Amino acid sequence: MLDQSRVVIPERFRNHPLFNELHRGMNFGFMAKRGYYAREDVKRQPALMAAAGVNWTTLNANLCQETYASRKVFLDFRFSSGETELTEIMKILHDHGLRILLKPCLTPLDGAWMGSVTFPTTHQIAGVSHDYWTDWFQSFGESAKYFAEFAEQNQVEGLIIGAEYFGTEGQSEHWRQVIADIRGIYSGPLTYEFTHESRKHHPLDWFDELDFLSYNYYPPARGDWTDPEQFRAAPPLTVDDMVAYLEPRRKRIVSISERFGNKPIAFTEIGVRSVHGCVAVPYDFLARTDYDGEEQANYMEAVFRTFSDLPQWLGLYWWKWDETQNRPHYHDDPRGDKGFTIQGKPAEQVLKRWFRGESGR
Repeated sequence: MLDQSRVVIPERFRNHPLFNELHRGMNFGFMAKRGYYAREDVKRQPALMAAAGVNWTTLNANLCQETYASRKVFLDFRFSSGETELTEIMKILHDHGLRILLKPCLTPLDGAWMGSVTFPTTHQIAGVSHDYWTDWFQSFGESAKYFAEFAEQNQVEGLIIGAEYFGTEGQSEHWRQVIADIRGIYSGPLTYEFTHESRKHHPLDWFDELDFLSYNYYPPARGDWTDPEQFRAAPPLTVDDMVAYLEPRRKRIVSISERFGNKPIAFTEIGVRSVHGCVAVPYDFLARTDYDGEEQANYMEAVFRTFSDLPQWLGLYWWKWDETQNRPHYHDDPRGDKGFTIQGKPAEQVLKRWFRGESGR
């Protein structure tokens, strides 16, 4: 859990709840289409999360662009949540004692990963050029101000200004301007969700403008049997096996915090599917293998045991509470759902035990 004496926290946020409690978090509503948060079954989820010990949640809201190479972002009448339903679900979350990290998610409508957004920077014809990045950031910047205003109006406790926009992360000055514009509207802490590829390929010098770090982190718990075609045959692992494999990652998290000015760090995405073998590639959502609820539960237990006492660690947000997309290969085993969710699976009991402070260690 976070030790404020070991990290740098902006003075104006030193007493903010974001930096003064363990984030026992959940990702909620990823890829939710318009009307999702208005459904009665979805409105019941905050109470269930609170009963499980969850105290923070990312609330996802889609902003769209036509393709990965488009220069204009917009709210879409099919894929973007409406203001009324977002306001209502925020109130329900707050009424159940859950704090919110608002997480606008860029959604290219050609199905591309949001990190694919990029543009050419060289031009072939003499005297002819175009500044694609300025166009894109002008449009994106307007969306950032929109969500900043929405977050301020609804007393949202934290704002994720972007997540996995890998192709844009080298545009430091543009990102600094986005952050400056948001600061003029929203008074709470800001962060950006990065991946392991982000820190390998970009300087990320503009992270000095952020208040804390958000790591999209899916650490493998084994190094063998990494071919999804072989997952079914992978030998089982114990919790101790996984902890032993994860242990060296502790130093890596400390080094990431140090690289970015000793900022505190939250794992705003971490999880694994309830299938056999996927602990070797925890972010894999396509592998066709067998249901294994115990392996998912063991991975969760190992993650808590490995990282929970790091002084730079704010906590985690499990990926994920709900599934909004139809993935048939998650439902072809009668023993159980094979997605990332945990409700009704062994991992739910592990999460409740840790989130309620009953780890038993």
